[in-house]
Amino acid sequence: MTDALLVGLAGFARSGKDSAAQALVEGGWRRDAFADRLKDFLIRQNPLVPAHPDTPPYRLVNLIAAYGWEGAKEKFPEVRRLLHTTGSDAGRVTLGEDVWVNALFNDHEPEREALVVSDVRFPNEARAIQSRGGVVIWIDRPGVGPAKDQHGLPYVSEIGLRNWKFDATLMNDGTLEDLRDRLLGVTTLADRYNAAA
Repeated sequence: MTDALLVGLAGFARSGKDSAAQALVEGGWRRDAFADRLKDFLIRQNPLVPAHPDTPPYRLVNLIAAYGWEGAKEKFPEVRRLLHTTGSDAGRVTLGEDVWVNALFNDHEPEREALVVSDVRFPNEARAIQSRGGVVIWIDRPGVGPAKDQHGLPYVSEIGLRNWKFDATLMNDGTLEDLRDRLLGVTTLADRYNAAA
């Protein structure tokens, strides 16, 4: 067990993982994500992103500057595809499934900080958190399913944990305040468990 708390949040895209993480950040936790290193990697590559059939492509950094990551993924589906293919197909397959796990935990100081990881998507990521004394929580938002590619198939990163046994499941079926209160209740229980261990 670690002295500080470690929580991983899992759930489909738009389930409320970032909102839940923000509640912990407001309580003094540090937020991180496996995809943060992936995003840094893509920004350094700065690929061309196709826009519309009659317009030239845009550089990724310009789209991120204009819309942020979430807005760019919504307005330009190629951005979401780049994240999935670079992170899963290229990164995990070519460099090993722990490439993003190792990158994140290289920056983690468990004796000095409570950490919330806002994007747990694969079994090795969940195992990495649990093996360090952390808990993995599924955020379930009614009506939200896995993000799908241009062929209507779920991205592998959206369904990678479909058979995982989570430490807790939180329903995101109310207000942001409800989600925050539920998450804080679970993390308080985890803190008591870690203190007793």
